[in-house]
Amino acid sequence: MSASYIVNSQGLLPRGMSDFGEMVRQQRCFIDKSLLIREILDCDDKVALIVRPRRFGKSMNLSMLQRFFEKPLPQHEAAAASTTAGNLFDGLLIAQDKQAMQQQGQYPVISLTFKDIKKATWQDAYNQFCSILRQELERHVVTENFDLSCLVPSQQQALQHMLQGDATQNEWEGALKLLCKLLTLHYKQAPLLLLDEYDTPIHKAYMQSRQDKQNIHNKDSYYDQMITFVRSLLGAALKGNDTFLDKAVITGILRVAKEDIFSDLNNLGVYGVMDDPFTQFFGFTTIEVKQLLQQRQLQHTFTVVSQWYDGYRFGEDRPVTLYNPWSVVSYVANPTQRPKDYWVNTGSTALIQHFLNSKNQADIDAIESLLLGHSIERDVADNLALRELESLGEALWSVALTSGYLTVVQTRQGVVGRKAMLRIPNHEVRIAFQRLVYGWLNRVPNNSSSRLVQALLRADAAAFAERLAVFVRATVSYFDVASADTQQQHAREESLLSQPEWAYHMLMLGMLAHVAYEYRFRSNRQSGCGRPDVLLIPVDPAEKRPGI
Repeated sequence: MSASYIVNSQGLLPRGMSDFGEMVRQQRCFIDKSLLIREILDCDDKVALIVRPRRFGKSMNLSMLQRFFEKPLPQHEAAAASTTAGNLFDGLLIAQDKQAMQQQGQYPVISLTFKDIKKATWQDAYNQFCSILRQELERHVVTENFDLSCLVPSQQQALQHMLQGDATQNEWEGALKLLCKLLTLHYKQAPLLLLDEYDTPIHKAYMQSRQDKQNIHNKDSYYDQMITFVRSLLGAALKGNDTFLDKAVITGILRVAKEDIFSDLNNLGVYGVMDDPFTQFFGFTTIEVKQLLQQRQLQHTFTVVSQWYDGYRFGEDRPVTLYNPWSVVSYVANPTQRPKDYWVNTGSTALIQHFLNSKNQADIDAIESLLLGHSIERDVADNLALRELESLGEALWSVALTSGYLTVVQTRQGVVGRKAMLRIPNHEVRIAFQRLVYGWLNRVPNNSSSRLVQALLRADAAAFAERLAVFVRATVSYFDVASADTQQQHAREESLLSQPEWAYHMLMLGMLAHVAYEYRFRSNRQSGCGRPDVLLIPVDPAEKRPGI
């Protein structure tokens, strides 16, 4: 009999929550990921960098680690809490691991998140960094009334400057290292460092610098100032700090190269979507989703949930198929509504759009192939510096993979690095790609693509044919559809579509993207005695929309 992963099955769902303690105290319904604690304990790396797409449970998992490992709060704070850290884990899977439970409440913990540092200027971002670091210093130093005499005078002075809010940038860059030392001397135990979304401010600085047409290699650019500060802040705390740091767990969306942030850090383990450790803890497994739907009397929706939100594959030697947790929770919280693209609308897609909109013809062809439901093989890079992305051919695919817009079917070792067969994971993400195509089409004067689709939906074949001809003449060049060598093309692949027809086929799929809520799409599927190029099936027959 499989384990039960659903806790408080009839409680409210924790959509939008990131505090594990509050989730448990409010008796919310959640999926038990507490065995991540055992995997962290077994991890040999001093610093573990876990890279996952946004809204895949990173913040909640780090909050859970903090609640488990952190020493009990001071008496006046514990009295205000309705539940102590000591019993938050009663009944969870980790509670059955007696050896792991002996580590509960045994460490001072430094807990930070950079997920909200998205300022338009370096100065505003720097001020927000200072505020976040100051709050964490106050949480430890002021709350517990530390004896600062264990520090040398210069360190005491720097700490006072930070608590007063008038420290220099050099002093702020040493804040984490100083706090690690103070906690170690106070508790006689080196702390854990938990850092959530370390790369969010880096992404923002990169995109803002590009928008402002700054040279990102210039030391005065927003991006370069950001890289310099984050490198100094984390480098001081993570490099050569074995005495005053037990372990660090850092999460992010992209793997920013070691040369930018973690240079000379030999004890770093990087765990991305193609690596086996931690796979089942970020995202929902099939058995977890089945249990959740059954507990909520929604088992009849499993097929729909799978089509829309399943399809992610994390790991290589022991791959795990996962569902998008944000979208599943959002759908289960609103089961009377039709499925929606919940996850795509939770954050900015500026970075992925930046690369999708600036690629060469080969990449455009690959995107079209993905939209047709095919897989493509591409080089994927483990370590990329954002400043290198536009000059590297595999940048688009690495960014799309780690950001959650593509997933891996299988991998193999290439000459330089890993090659991966990539595909769009599910219907939700397919809509996002279709919108990118439709966004380009919608820039055509007078929104002719929209009027063309409306003629189709009215079953006005004559108007549709006329407008399609006008649209194609206005937007598509002969060179967009002509094959360089038709015979060679057919020899290379026995395709049901010739290269010219494929281009028109993709044009039509892109134009139909904005009716994806009302229709299910089938492309080149056997139906009856033939095979229609594109089949549009109404999602809700009760609305009496025409099938096309």
